[in-house]
Formats: sequence, structure tokens, C-alpha cells
Amino acid sequence: MDILGIGNALVDIFSFSDDETALALGLHPNHASHMDPGRLDELLLAVQSPIYVAGGTAANALKAASALGLSCAFVGCTGTEDRERDRWARMFCGELASFGVKALTESRSSTTGRCLVLHMPGAMKSIACAPGAAPSIKTEQITEELVASARVVFVDGQTLRNRDAFERISALCRERRVPLAVDVASTDIARGKSEEIARLFGDNDCILFLNEDEAIALAVALEPTVPGDRGILSEKECVETVFSFYTRRTGYFPCIVMKLGEKGARLWSGGKAYEAPTDPVTNVLDDTGAGDVFAGAFLAAYLQSIPQAESLSFANQAARECLTIPGTRLDCDGFARLGTGIGLERSGKPIRG
Repeated sequence: MDILGIGNALVDIFSFSDDETALALGLHPNHASHMDPGRLDELLLAVQSPIYVAGGTAANALKAASALGLSCAFVGCTGTEDRERDRWARMFCGELASFGVKALTESRSSTTGRCLVLHMPGAMKSIACAPGAAPSIKTEQITEELVASARVVFVDGQTLRNRDAFERISALCRERRVPLAVDVASTDIARGKSEEIARLFGDNDCILFLNEDEAIALAVALEPTVPGDRGILSEKECVETVFSFYTRRTGYFPCIVMKLGEKGARLWSGGKAYEAPTDPVTNVLDDTGAGDVFAGAFLAAYLQSIPQAESLSFANQAARECLTIPGTRLDCDGFARLGTGIGLERSGKPIRG
């Protein structure tokens, strides 16, 4: 197996409206809300022409990597109804299977997690999320055999909230010398789990993905751990100083990748920094999952020893493919051609298998 992904199993539900639907549903425009599944089901009754897509950070990244030819498996939790997998679980697992991703999910007594994304005029977007069973991963699901069978383990940063599960993942990756890639997932995780992330840099072969806001939050939290008196730093200077310090040693790891959206991406590794701009996309439909697709594509390039600067550019290109579709409803044939374009099989052996 190329990538073992661990994280929240969610069904993303997209709605594109010509009016300010969020206000009619009691939601705030350009705001994300958490709620119980019953309340979300009430909102769904008012949503017209919903589009359903298997989502969650790890699943999105695996779909992209699998579309590029990698063999992938997903570990997570889905829900039940009348002691059977609920329709959301069947939808989620069925879509992963259509991408060739093996779904190693366990059922819980609650419902499968769902996330409603409402798009409205003026580029406004409201999100309502009911995590349901998604965060309930147990340590027993993460076996030594699974981790040992993977070339890299990719973890949704939300799993950092599950201390026992995350500690088991990092320990098994450390023991088996399997690289551990983590997508930070939110600014509060970057800030609140900064000590755990710093330990990963020293203990594991680690690749860290974060967006600009998460990078700033992490760098500010870790700045006191960097030796020297630097005076007052700007946010950009703080990020550069902290990430350069933590990636100063020779070698690929730790590798920190900052996703900058329409500005491209920046990477720190082995005492060097690389930056890759990207081309803007006009008429963006939806950006949900674009950062996850970036991570999946970057890992695909990493596993074929593509140079880091090229890996960044390739990941940017893959993320752009995600901006004109709802969520990660990817074109597998198009992604296969994308991978061939940078020679993902140039080593002479297929990635899959």
C-alpha cells in the first residue's frame, strides 16, 4: 500500500443558491457552525438539488492520490441506522471504492458525519457540520500491520484531538520508520497542539501541511522555543524564522509545507526553502477540499522521488483542478493525465500495487 489515511469520514453536501439561503436557515454567511445531526437533517429538508461527495481531509487526499495511481486505504468511523450502516456510510464508502480507495471503517451507534456547504451570491459560503461518528476512532483500529504495510501514513489533524489514537499512530510510524504526514486542519489545533507537533519534528519522519493562517498560529506558538533574541517579528518573519529553525537539519525530514491558495505554496526542508507560485483560476465554483487534493498530489510526487520544487508546482496544479467542481468530485482520467505529465512513473515501475 502506498498511503494509509486516517481521519474523519464525512459526507459533504453542496448547495448552490441564487439567494441568501443561509439567512433563511438561521445560519450566518461566511461562517462555519457545528450542530447535532438532527438539526442538520432539518436544514437538509430545505436544501434544493443537493450534491453529495465523500469528504473529510484524509478521504479527499486519498481520492486524489488514488486517481493519480497510488494504492490507498482509509481508516475512520461511520454511523448506523437500525443496526445497519446508514445511507451516509454507504454513500461515503461507495464513493471511496469508486476511486479505488479501500475503506477500513468501523460502525458506531451515532450517525455518519455530514457537512453542508451553502454557496450564495457574492462568493458567500456558509458551512454547517455535524461530525457524528467521525471523531470516534479507537486505537485498536490502527494496527501495527496496517502501518507497516504503508509507505506513508497521512493523518487528518482533527485526529490530534484524539490523544490516544494520535499517540499510537505516531509511535507505530516511529517504530516502523514509516513517514507520517499530518494536515493541521485548523488554527486552534495549530495553536493548542503546538507542543505535540514540535515533538513530531524531532521524533518522526514528518511532513506537515498547513495553510497560511495555521502556519502563523503554529509559528507564533513555537517562537519562544527558538533560541536567540529577535526583537519584534512580523507574522511572515515569525513563520520564516520558526520553520527554518525546525527544518534546519540535513535530510528530507522534517518537511513543512505551507499552502497559500491562489499565491501557491512554500516549503521548508533540509535547511532550505522553496516556493512555487500558481496560476489563478477564474470562475471558482468551490474550494472545499482543494488543500486536501494538494496534499494528496504532493505525497504522490514525494513517493516517486520528484524534487521538492517540482512537487510543489505539481500539487498546485492538482489543487486547481479541484476549484471548478463541487468538493472532490474529481475527474479520474484527467488526474491520470496530470500525473503522467510530470512523470510519476518515470522510475520504471507503476505506482499502484
